[in-house]
Amino acid sequence: MPSPAHPLLRFLATLFGTIFLGFGFSYTFFPRRAYASIGLPALSSSTTSLDAEILDAVITLFGAKDVFVGVALLVTTWVANRRVAGVLLVAASACAGVDGWVVQRVAGSGGWNHWGYGVVMGCVGVLMGR
Repeated sequence: MPSPAHPLLRFLATLFGTIFLGFGFSYTFFPRRAYASIGLPALSSSTTSLDAEILDAVITLFGAKDVFVGVALLVTTWVANRRVAGVLLVAASACAGVDGWVVQRVAGSGGWNHWGYGVVMGCVGVLMGR
């Protein structure tokens, strides 16, 4: 088992933080493009303007959450306590679990697109936190 000081763990934590930042900025500035990347169906032509506006706002909030998680992971990995980074990775893994559950429930598929990386992120977090 790799030690908490293993450089691969820091690389993986950095990778996850960067991915969160990338998706977060994308969701914040281009919310309509986010539906497909999250695994949700695109808005239909029958969606009212108000409904579309509300959904875009929710996706923008989701993007802001991802930007925060990305910054928190990068700062704790490189500047602060790496055990804290491990705890944040485990918490982000739980968020991925909920994301997958929601997508699976709404779209009927696509949950594993979230659960797959969530499991890896959780394992990296456990290894960094020990």
